[in-house]
Amino acid sequence: MNYADLILKRIPRLAYGGAEPMAELPYQQEVKVKNEALREFWDMNRLSGELMPLVESQLPRAYRTTTKRRVSVNEQRGLSLAFGEETEPGVCAASDLEPAAHNAIYVYFFNKLSHPAYKPFARALNWIVIRGNYTQFYVVLNISKLDASIVRKAKQLAEDMQKADLGITAAMLFVDPTRSDYYLEAERPVDGLDLKLLFGPRLLTLAVEDLKLKYPPTVFSQVNEAFVPRMVSAAREMLGATSKDRLLDLYCGYGLFTFTLGRNCREAFGIELAGDSIITAQETARRLGLSGRIKFKPARITAESLQAHLPPMRPDQPEVILLDPPRQGADAGVISTLALRSPRRVLQICCGTDEIVVAIREWANNGYRVEKALPLDLFSGTPNLETLISLVPAN
Repeated sequence: MNYADLILKRIPRLAYGGAEPMAELPYQQEVKVKNEALREFWDMNRLSGELMPLVESQLPRAYRTTTKRRVSVNEQRGLSLAFGEETEPGVCAASDLEPAAHNAIYVYFFNKLSHPAYKPFARALNWIVIRGNYTQFYVVLNISKLDASIVRKAKQLAEDMQKADLGITAAMLFVDPTRSDYYLEAERPVDGLDLKLLFGPRLLTLAVEDLKLKYPPTVFSQVNEAFVPRMVSAAREMLGATSKDRLLDLYCGYGLFTFTLGRNCREAFGIELAGDSIITAQETARRLGLSGRIKFKPARITAESLQAHLPPMRPDQPEVILLDPPRQGADAGVISTLALRSPRRVLQICCGTDEIVVAIREWANNGYRVEKALPLDLFSGTPNLETLISLVPAN
């Protein structure tokens, strides 16, 4: 029985919910159900280590700083902006998990794109994506084609956006002719993304602790920005990196943990597949004067690539490892390759609860035991959790 099934066992009616089935629950009931289901999941799978209580969200609703709507045009019945699934024409979907400002922006686009003059532009749109923080918003218009008429309408729309009192500080076109289900292309073109900045800055900014980190609007960043400081603080405590350590940050993105946890280490090294994330991280390292101690490498993370790209091991250089793979987990052989480096401590971050079992067992097979696991309610209103797991050598 997986974790979602254990949630449903306690609240069967959630089976009929949508993308945010727990959003209508009182938050303390949601927390209670998640703690009970995770405890049962832990015991059922005979997982070791101390399971800590769920860290509650300070902002359990209206927290998402990345949101999206799929654009559909029915020639007879009109426009719809949906979460991704089919929606009745004439509907602009709203969510309790998104800031009111996001919903206001989607209503603005719904009214704009419903006008006959914008119908060709609306037909070419795949998704409207909003990113940023809770006061400043970056709009990404994911579009299936780019010709002279589309560009003209986009420029006109950009002028109107800047006049509207909606907090929109930047906008860009992102061309995806495949009309993929993923709102930013899952498989990125070899020769780069087809992007067109309409107005505003090229990058977004995440302020965390005393740092300002930059990242492109086309790469992953945590959707619950309000939780980021607590997540960083918990990761720092559980990893326990010191000034003598080398930090290896795998799936590092634009360097959130590399900079916040690694700037006080002897050196830090981040690897990430998305080259634009790495370029931005390298720019940040130079801007902060840390490029001598903090390095980044663009590479797909496999057992073979780690052997090729990680710095050589040294007997006098203790290492700590932070492993934050996507929901499906790390590729086969990655954990065993990392274990061969004999890190003194590992922090694995799991954004899919069911993947915890595979990760813990693989680390156990390679000589590491769970010290503690700390679940974070990063995605409140849904059954999903982000779980930090600290591991140390079994001996």
